[in-house]
Amino acid sequence: MADTSFQFIGKPFDAPATAGGIGASGAQGPKGGDGVSHYDGGSCQYVCDTAPTIGKAGLAPTTPGNIGGTGAKGRPSAGGVLKLGLVTGKVTILLGGSDGQKGGKGGRGGPGGPGGDAGTSAQGCTDAGRGPQGPGGKGGDGGPGGDGGDSGFLTIYYTDGGGSVTVTTTGVAGGDGGD
Repeated sequence: MADTSFQFIGKPFDAPATAGGIGASGAQGPKGGDGVSHYDGGSCQYVCDTAPTIGKAGLAPTTPGNIGGTGAKGRPSAGGVLKLGLVTGKVTILLGGSDGQKGGKGGRGGPGGPGGDAGTSAQGCTDAGRGPQGPGGKGGDGGPGGDGGDSGFLTIYYTDGGGSVTVTTTGVAGGDGGD
């Protein structure tokens, strides 16, 4: 057999593990302060003493997005028996499992809570508005990557005709953590 090479490598993953789910929503903000007025008999109308206030801002979620899925263990390489016959050249064999699957992306943080309701208006006062929406929640952590795959067992038969046979095992790695 003249110069040639063989690869027995586990198939890599096409995609990362599943992403984490979205976090919980924030709670509604507190209600604004109520307005206060009194009736002025001399002018025959209500007079606003304290105007109602707008609602308070919505609250941020207390629970972050869900953690991403854990990557799967790398796929094993094929093993078996390799019959080369007469080797007169250089034969290189690469053997190893695939890297572990990348962890899943962390889930998005949940939406902030709605703004609080405006305080109750009193006669003679101008109405106030609802408070602003609260800030969104923290995103979830990326999932852990999977372990590297196992290398298969390979038995090689050949007749030495002055050539060489070199077997190199690949150093498989665990998958990267999710984003």
